[in-house]
Amino acid sequence: MKLSDAKSGGFYKILSVKEPELARRLGAYGIFAGTIVSKVGRGDIELATLKISTEDGTKALSGSLARHLFYKSPSGEKRSIYEQEAGADFTVVVPKMALKDASMLGIKGGDTIQVIKKLPHMEYITLIGHKTRCRLSEAHAACIIGDGRQFSFASKNRDFIVDTLLSQETYSQVMAVNGIEKGTVLNLEGIETGKSVHLDDYPDMVICTVEGLRVFISEKTAEKITAE
Repeated sequence: MKLSDAKSGGFYKILSVKEPELARRLGAYGIFAGTIVSKVGRGDIELATLKISTEDGTKALSGSLARHLFYKSPSGEKRSIYEQEAGADFTVVVPKMALKDASMLGIKGGDTIQVIKKLPHMEYITLIGHKTRCRLSEAHAACIIGDGRQFSFASKNRDFIVDTLLSQETYSQVMAVNGIEKGTVLNLEGIETGKSVHLDDYPDMVICTVEGLRVFISEKTAEKITAE
């Protein structure tokens, strides 16, 4: 199938690239036939992970969870928490679909919370099971809970035992590919600024490599890439 037709959030193997020049450009970033990449729709990538202050302490909300949370304007209109001004207290509304994950972070409807800031793209360099190494995004780290806290706030070079994984509908493949499940021992080795490049001026989606590079491409470019 064409990469343009692939579902957002999935992992795919690149089979071929239609144009030699495009193949050369992708190859410069380590993307060749046989390379495994994940595809993320532009709308999803723009839903930044939020650092928030809650009645239960500071938390990190991945875009997959934050997108479902709301607050009510003075006129009574429901608005996304992404529209809320940083530093302002507000009463959060948690819809039924987000109740379970929100409760895992100690957040319930009616709580007073505050958006501290939108987190930039970051890579959590992580040792898994004392054997393999991977790079997790800030959103992935926010969805891993263990030892009473999120991996977003894990101590460096200390074992972190996974207890719960949030946003399974969105990140189950990412966790499975990296061998992360309940009981897995993680060790945070460091955090680096995430790397990204724009292949096109007006991108519609992002392909992410296992090394953590985000490559922004257009629908037209994705149509020239065959994957499975």
